[in-house]
Amino acid sequence: MLRKDTHFEIQHLTEPRLLKVITVAEFIEQGLAVCAGDVDFCDLLLWLPNAELHCDPHLLSMPVGGFLTPENVIAGIEDERLHLHSPKDPDVVRPGDVVAIAPGSTLVRVLYRRGSDSNLLFMTDRCNSLCLMCSQPPKNIDDRWHIEENLRLIDLMDPGEENLGISGGEPTLYRDGLLEILAKCKAVMPQKSIHVLSNGRLFKDPSWIDSLSGIEHPQLSWGIPLYADNAKDHDHVVQASGAFSETLQGLYNLARANQIIEVRVVLSRLTTRRLPELAHYIFRNLPFVRHVAMMGIESTGLARKHYEELWIDPLDYQESLSQAIYFLFNRGMPVSIYNLPLCLVPAHLSRFARQSISDWKNLFIDACQQCAAVKHCSGFFKSHTTRWQSRGVHQLSTEAFRAYARSAQ
Repeated sequence: MLRKDTHFEIQHLTEPRLLKVITVAEFIEQGLAVCAGDVDFCDLLLWLPNAELHCDPHLLSMPVGGFLTPENVIAGIEDERLHLHSPKDPDVVRPGDVVAIAPGSTLVRVLYRRGSDSNLLFMTDRCNSLCLMCSQPPKNIDDRWHIEENLRLIDLMDPGEENLGISGGEPTLYRDGLLEILAKCKAVMPQKSIHVLSNGRLFKDPSWIDSLSGIEHPQLSWGIPLYADNAKDHDHVVQASGAFSETLQGLYNLARANQIIEVRVVLSRLTTRRLPELAHYIFRNLPFVRHVAMMGIESTGLARKHYEELWIDPLDYQESLSQAIYFLFNRGMPVSIYNLPLCLVPAHLSRFARQSISDWKNLFIDACQQCAAVKHCSGFFKSHTTRWQSRGVHQLSTEAFRAYARSAQ
């Protein structure tokens, strides 16, 4: 599991900053081209280990916004510019990362990690639903400052091909800000695929159609949850009356805007009992959907409060999951299983299992350490506890994993 923050000794910081960490070699070879957007030298934080500084003290004269020493400083740096050193955990911040720092705090947050497909633009803590299993309970606050932070973060990212998520809360609550961010992603880094997680309810407003169509991002997609084939069950899960109807209107409007749509289903006691019916509903009523994701539950946030209502051992819904998966697959609709370890997925469904948990919250428990499948498995969320652990968790032998692999072919 990769952490996203640690503590440094920070000197000469006078205002909040977002900075791109780069090596001396990168600075010489690429300069500002190491960033995707419009940046200046003062936006760069030079990676300066003690050994490099000892060999060439003149590196301190380079025109950058500051320096980061990834270990304890051997000798004091006689310079009044920003300097980060002596990290509590030296493995958290690496060259290529974009970090956020603020005066009066030793905390260094990694907002972008080079080469990771788990990078995320966080839009807001607000939401217009209150899902029973929400991993991040919403807050009724004005946090539109995230918009400006994300616009700046886009500039500082690498320009290459990676997956980038946008999430919240509910991103569409800040409509203009979200549209501005999507347009900037298209303009600055069109190579990156963008996947936005939204409950889809506000897309019931048809004016979104022209707004999204006008952006024309080549790799923009939307992950929209649908928890049942009927309003009563879906609205209960999201704790919002009328949500089922609004979500369906939103899905149709997204389709009219020629958007790529993924339907997401969190697997719980409430949703798995009618999975086959939901699969039928999606196929017959939402034929434009590009992908369906069946997702293991994340045992944190509001899910803990509603444990009794939500928890079901994955072994106990394998039949309904199999029926739903094969109904969609046999009709040409792409479908995947997210967030379930391979030992809890029937061998015949292993072809659909994905390593889906973000690297910064991915965990392999003690039972996984000698498992032959660990490099190919989704593992668990870092919030995992024995209370949420299936009775079927076990190590796969090399022979058993090979059988899984053969089933996936």
